[in-house]
Amino acid sequence: MTGLAFFVYKRPEHTKKVIESIKRNGFEKVYIFQDGLKNEKDRPLWEKVSELIKGIDFTETKIHISDFNRGLAESIIYGMNYVFERHNTAIALEDDILLADGFKTLMETMFDKYASNKKVMSICGGGYGVIIPETYPYDVYFSYRMSSVAFGTWKDRWAEFDRDPRMLAEIYKNSEKTEMLENAGNDIEKMIFASIKGEIDTWATYWSVYQINNLGYHMIPTKGYAMDIGRLGDGTNTTDSTIRYDIELDGEKKERYNLPQDIYIDQTIVEDSRNLFKIADNKMNCYFDILCMWMRLYHKKASALEYFLDKNILKIYIYGIGNLTEFLCYDICPHIEIAGYILENRCCDEYNGKKVYDMGHYEDMEDVPIIIIPSYDSAFIRHFFSKCKIANQVIMIDDIIRYVLNKEKLFDDR
Repeated sequence: MTGLAFFVYKRPEHTKKVIESIKRNGFEKVYIFQDGLKNEKDRPLWEKVSELIKGIDFTETKIHISDFNRGLAESIIYGMNYVFERHNTAIALEDDILLADGFKTLMETMFDKYASNKKVMSICGGGYGVIIPETYPYDVYFSYRMSSVAFGTWKDRWAEFDRDPRMLAEIYKNSEKTEMLENAGNDIEKMIFASIKGEIDTWATYWSVYQINNLGYHMIPTKGYAMDIGRLGDGTNTTDSTIRYDIELDGEKKERYNLPQDIYIDQTIVEDSRNLFKIADNKMNCYFDILCMWMRLYHKKASALEYFLDKNILKIYIYGIGNLTEFLCYDICPHIEIAGYILENRCCDEYNGKKVYDMGHYEDMEDVPIIIIPSYDSAFIRHFFSKCKIANQVIMIDDIIRYVLNKEKLFDDR
């Protein structure tokens, strides 16, 4: 029997929903770990959560309420260690992870199938929104990057886990491990360094490094058997609202799952995953370079409008708002019509009198080019457009400025 470790703190509305999903899955026993109060102002919500977990009557529970605040990472490590003293497989379920009805069945199937394959380090119920090719044949895929969305593993894999940042040094010494780290996403090293500085409280990032250092892989279902409902900015490490990694809770309970016999890497999925987690190192440099090029245009009395007239583009969307967007609008309006603006998270319904779209509101967009202002984030933006099947032509703002500079022969005109 797999041990379910359920971690809660002070989010009663989330916790209530997750408890209902646990009930629908029919878990025989649930180990519940409520972290101690970090701040007295949290007490009212914290006590509501205590009441909820003490009221569970549909299954056997073992409740641990800490008398001090361990923090997220230490709570999960403590709880998983406790459960592994009693079970050979365990699942770490946080209070903002909703389970599909078929979650338990899928996890138990994967636990059984890959128990003897030590290269499979961990499994989960939900990923982070990568694009699965229509021709992909399996119900799960192997990933260089772990997902903590209803994370599960075996006792023998967990036994040596340690949050030791020196694992990175071991990875750097090995070309195969270094390549795996790159394929997992360039944000992992940054999060490790942020953890060392005390800026984030993470266990999952260390697991990713631990997994790679052991040349291991993580398994993620192609459908959502677990879904994160906590990305509204109120989580421990999620302080900004985002739907960047959202998935649908669309996993179905099956009599039989189509699982790979051995490690099988789909390069299309790997590449999309890298794009999804690619963090730009040069955000400020990117903006500075664009501004410098634009100033050169103004100095020579040239304009970005030339690009649009040459390409016969008379109507566009603009992805992003801010100073560079204002520069572009000043340069091309009223000659070029702005159909609307696109943001990752819509903060207003209109901007400069035009409709604002976001990741969840794009259905009525016209088939006109989209100008990308934050070109440093182009990898993710292209991923998002592909996922949403937005087929509009995509043009980077720096490509527009370079085009005009080349046309006017201004690159070498110092």
